[in-house]
Amino acid sequence: MRIVFGLLGAALSIVLVVYRERVVRFIGFINWAEEHLGSGGTYTLMVLIALLMFIFSLMYMTNSFDLIFGGIGVDFFQSAE
Repeated sequence: MRIVFGLLGAALSIVLVVYRERVVRFIGFINWAEEHLGSGGTYTLMVLIALLMFIFSLMYMTNSFDLIFGGIGVDFFQSAE
């Protein structure tokens, strides 16, 4: 199942990069991105989101996500016994 979700996430990230102009026309410009990332910041933000989604999908698919981030939050999310 990890492979299916990983490939689905990778495909969605590629679709986001290809159709980023249509996505921006649909959701509108993001003021924060335009301010902090410069002109065309919303498009840059879409590419960055797609890149992170692609990387995390591959990490989830290859089980390296758990190896790298597995120890983060263990004490916080540990069930009380």
